[in-house]
Amino acid sequence: MNRREFFKYLLTGILATGAIVSATGCMAPLVSATARDKSAGDPWQCMNCGHLTRSKEDLSGTRCPRCTQRMLKKITEEEMALALKKLNA
Repeated sequence: MNRREFFKYLLTGILATGAIVSATGCMAPLVSATARDKSAGDPWQCMNCGHLTRSKEDLSGTRCPRCTQRMLKKITEEEMALALKKLNA
């Protein structure tokens, strides 16, 4: 291996690592940190990916932080408890 091949492999490795990190590191968790706290507001669930969160604001027109689709729907406390139990959260 000569100097040119070494730098070529080094640059390829650095770029591949950067691509893997940037492709997988931007997704929000399935259960948000506020999902278990009833004082954080009303329960919301994404109908596309199942993301669970709570908010005191109306999230009906906002994007899901996990899948970026506009499919957040307000759910009842019973549905939230069932979804959290199903996910063991």
